Amino acid sequence: MESTPKMTKNLLKLPIEEKERFFDSFDMVQTDCDGVLWMLGEPFAGVELTIRALRNNGKRVIYVSNNSVRTMADYRGKLDKLTDYTIDEEDIIHPAKIVIHYLRQRNFDGLCYVIGSSNFKACLREAGFQILDGPNEPVNESIREVAAVVNDGQPVKAVIVDFDYNMNNIKLLRAQMYLRHDALFIAGAMDKVLPVGPRTRYIGPGCYVEILQNVADRKPIVLGKPGLPMSKMLKQMYSVEDSRRVLFVGDQPEMDVKFGHTSNYQTLLVGTGNYKEDDLQKLADKPDELPDYYIDSFAEMEQIVRDVVAYKARNVTKCGL
Repeated sequence: MESTPKMTKNLLKLPIEEKERFFDSFDMVQTDCDGVLWMLGEPFAGVELTIRALRNNGKRVIYVSNNSVRTMADYRGKLDKLTDYTIDEEDIIHPAKIVIHYLRQRNFDGLCYVIGSSNFKACLREAGFQILDGPNEPVNESIREVAAVVNDGQPVKAVIVDFDYNMNNIKLLRAQMYLRHDALFIAGAMDKVLPVGPRTRYIGPGCYVEILQNVADRKPIVLGKPGLPMSKMLKQMYSVEDSRRVLFVGDQPEMDVKFGHTSNYQTLLVGTGNYKEDDLQKLADKPDELPDYYIDSFAEMEQIVRDVVAYKARNVTKCGL
């Protein structure tokens, strides 16, 4: 007997009874930032009302990004405005924070070779880890000179890969050489493409990780979305006992929805990224990327909350008559 294909529900089209069941089914919201709360740093209109409505009705909101390029001060500045200046830095997560948490749990004290942004590396240095990076400058096109750079004999114990604006082939070669000597292989963000506008997508760090994975014949420890190790650490950090009572919100099926399913969370895809409701049919053969729910924008969740609260109030009134 064939199983019934999974169907994504459009929240706005649900009857009020189903909206109520949906709203009562989670206690925590974990949401992506870029593409859900803002695009290129500009917040989407109305998302602050949704955050306020969720929090005022007992839902904890955690901000889970794959973007370690943005500084914590930048995150705090943006989220301060969206949370009535009540944001707690412990509720802001990005791969650099998870990598630090992971290394500390392992009591790691070795040398790290890091491919990543200036902020990503600064986070690791500030946490007390020894960092080796580069080179950013061109190397003469000579096998001897290249070999001298990539086979430098440094006692690297961990190779960590995230997004790097100054990525180059020498960095990949250097990482490849260190991975031959049993160094930990850690990946942060796994996005293969980075949406930076309605029609613009940049190559993401997932492409670098895939190259290294193939040439080194090793799988990385993924400490960004959609990695299971990151999921386990978030559940530990936020004392998640029942994963089905967490709603994960994102705009990218390959990263956000997949992470939600990996974590056994409920999943909500918003249409403010590259995917709209009509695009969901493309995911029919990718059940781990197909969301449980869809809504055009996170801002529209505020109306869902208002509708449910009003419906509950009417029912209380009826029961009191």
